[in-house]
Amino acid sequence: MNYAIAVVVQVALSALICLMAPRIGSLLGVMDKPDTFRKLHRGAVPLIGGLAILLPAAVIGIVLSVMAGEWSHWVIVPTATVLFIMGMMDDRAHLPPAIRLSVSLVMFSLAVILSPHLAIQTLNFGDNTLVTMAPVVGAVLTIVSLVGFQYAFNMSDGANGVASGAAMIWALFFFFSSTGVLAWLSLLLFFGGAVFLFFNMRGRIFLGDSGAYGLSAVIGLLGLAIVSQPDSGLTNMALMGLFLLPVLDCLRLIVSRTRAGRAPFSPDREHLHHYLLRWLVSPMRTAVVYWLMVGVPNLLGMLVGGTGGFMLTLALTLMLYRTVIARTALVPAPRPAAISGEAR
Repeated sequence: MNYAIAVVVQVALSALICLMAPRIGSLLGVMDKPDTFRKLHRGAVPLIGGLAILLPAAVIGIVLSVMAGEWSHWVIVPTATVLFIMGMMDDRAHLPPAIRLSVSLVMFSLAVILSPHLAIQTLNFGDNTLVTMAPVVGAVLTIVSLVGFQYAFNMSDGANGVASGAAMIWALFFFFSSTGVLAWLSLLLFFGGAVFLFFNMRGRIFLGDSGAYGLSAVIGLLGLAIVSQPDSGLTNMALMGLFLLPVLDCLRLIVSRTRAGRAPFSPDREHLHHYLLRWLVSPMRTAVVYWLMVGVPNLLGMLVGGTGGFMLTLALTLMLYRTVIARTALVPAPRPAAISGEAR
């Protein structure tokens, strides 16, 4: 299959699923209905955005992999499929956190066991600065990082365009840092995400937990697969920088909720995107500012490169995050009509 044709097919299939989203969502029983506290969107919205992005990408990606004879990334599809199904069950029946955590730990552990080249072996800053670790320590760190990123991504999916736009940014970084099938898989995710974003910003479709769990699994494992390529332009520390913003927000929420005597993953409206909504009111402006907070520090960091580049990404992300939280902490919550998107 020609790569250009693959992209066209991805866009067409993603658009078709998005257009049929109400019917598919009703059939699967995954329609998100508004409430009076967190879910303030208007009307029931289908939670099948992950299906629109991932199903075409998985099918096309398998075809491209077979044609190229490249299978180093084969664990991505089965791992993401199981986690996608778990997320859809959560969309339907709200699974207990312990079950979700257990399934994620098992699936990512199996992925690292079956594809050991994905495990972190050294912390690579890109300028011959390496921190070597024992294989077991590296494997455990990889699994914990994947699970942590999955929960951080899921928690960031609470306002239209925020999470999916960040995933598109990561996919672009992946595309320019990799070669072969992995590069084109990244591009499929980008264009699938773009189609979803078009419908999502109009409030016609949400990612859902299925999309958040499935897409984060694909992004996390794909990033590690690209890092493991011999000619990769992406180091594992640069990958950490890419995912830093949602992880940082997740850690803040866990600490603040625990201090308040609440469960670490209990829902509220204190996420970064909620703070941005209070300040900017517009969901579009909120999404754009969030994307800039993800993209700009990482772009500058990668242009500088090495340890200095990673430290620049870290410093800029922390500075922007602290500034936004401080700027918006005392801003009163906006009227419900000004808020859209899934609440986490």
